[in-house]
Amino acid sequence: MRFIFTIFLFASIHSYAQQKEFGWLVGTWQEEGKKTYEVWKEDNGFLAAESFEMKDGNKVVTEEIKLIKKGNDFYYVPDVAGPQGPIEFKISVFGKDNFAAENTVHDFPKKISYKKMDDTHIKATIGDANKTITYSFIKIK
Repeated sequence: MRFIFTIFLFASIHSYAQQKEFGWLVGTWQEEGKKTYEVWKEDNGFLAAESFEMKDGNKVVTEEIKLIKKGNDFYYVPDVAGPQGPIEFKISVFGKDNFAAENTVHDFPKKISYKKMDDTHIKATIGDANKTITYSFIKIK
């Protein structure tokens, strides 16, 4: 019984750490001027997101994302629709309203960052040394 309590306590602390560090992401975000969304929520002690587009009234999932902790490190782990599977980006920098994650051996992007601009706006940027793409999101829920 004590073992089960310890596991539950560890999971709760683990979840709290992620909510504390990245909780500002939780909510439904719509890309400005588009029908593209990211919905971030707590999922089994981790933060997770589903990225999707609305096409002809249908929801088309384009990516699933998890923020996980391994040892002392956090990882941003996107799984883009298709056969390639999830890719880990180690979070190298984070603050109360931003983070940057890197995977220098990935083809593109090599770096992904999120920044909270205010309570209703975030920017996500992907890129490498040659190309950068920025997405601006508005919180709708």
